[in-house]
Amino acid sequence: MNGDNHASKETVRAQMRARLRALTLDDRTLRSRVICERVAELPVWKSARVATLFEPMNSEPHITTLIEELRTRGSEIIIILPSAREHADIPITSPVDVVLVPGLAFTRDGGRLGRGDGFFDRFLAHRAPRAAKVGVCFNFQIVPSLPLESRDVKVGVVVSD
Repeated sequence: MNGDNHASKETVRAQMRARLRALTLDDRTLRSRVICERVAELPVWKSARVATLFEPMNSEPHITTLIEELRTRGSEIIIILPSAREHADIPITSPVDVVLVPGLAFTRDGGRLGRGDGFFDRFLAHRAPRAAKVGVCFNFQIVPSLPLESRDVKVGVVVSD
């Protein structure tokens, strides 16, 4: 990665972290509810038999209602814990239909900027390459462009509040 790209990514990360910290719990809860409602309407979500989701960090959308919905309909659920994001591999025994992907910033065309460790890029490329990739974020996390590299995996759709 060239130095300019790295510096640009770090600038965007710092800006988004500051905006995320500024959200109140009530605001995050209300915005998360809208995100969950919109994800639940996606055809790829409705038909998913095996779904991979993330347990949100404090700054990420709360997606508990989506997990409950999957349990109710009997789908197989793979939950990536925050501590697991430090590892390159998550055990998966079935082909994954859909993956919900957090990020610090997204573009409308599916570009994604994560936290900088590359976990989700590796996961999406190697463990769930054929899965529908759904980025979830708050509206302000959608930006016009991002300094992406060849190893950065795009999501197919971005859902926000």
